[in-house]
Amino acid sequence: MKKIAVFCTLLLCAAQLSHAASEKIDPETYICAEYLTAISIEHAPPLFEGLQIDGYAAAKENSPIADSRILPPIMLEVYALCQSQPEMRVLPLWKQVRSRMPKVKDSLWRADKTSCEAYNVDPNDGSGFVIWLDGYNRGKDGTQASVLTSDFDLNAFFEGCKQEPQALMRDVMRKKAR
Repeated sequence: MKKIAVFCTLLLCAAQLSHAASEKIDPETYICAEYLTAISIEHAPPLFEGLQIDGYAAAKENSPIADSRILPPIMLEVYALCQSQPEMRVLPLWKQVRSRMPKVKDSLWRADKTSCEAYNVDPNDGSGFVIWLDGYNRGKDGTQASVLTSDFDLNAFFEGCKQEPQALMRDVMRKKAR
């Protein structure tokens, strides 16, 4: 059952990648009121925003491993915390909740090891990682540069991954981010 839930989550991420160009958030300034609004519009915790914030938070704690299993409980707990403090920034709450989650030692989806080849083999499985990795790169590099800024940039990243399958996704993303 867990595999079905993860698969459905990843399919949702794939659909959201096409809308990413206009939805990139700034994890440093994103507040609870925005998070709560996104939930009320989507009728579910906002997966795109969650992946961006989680990647960003992971970078700040030097944790290069993306773990999709911790995302739903973090999103729900942050939602509950945000209800009583809508003016609060989401990132500190996210970090607080994330710090209590179990840590995995390894994963296919790692900022420091995952090559474009892994993504090219199964883009549906890697679509959520693209969003997470974008947040991770921004947190690690301290920039707003993102491949999610426009469809052109996102497509340049995908094309770069096709041309350099042995390159790390993170490196290709950095080259293509504006």
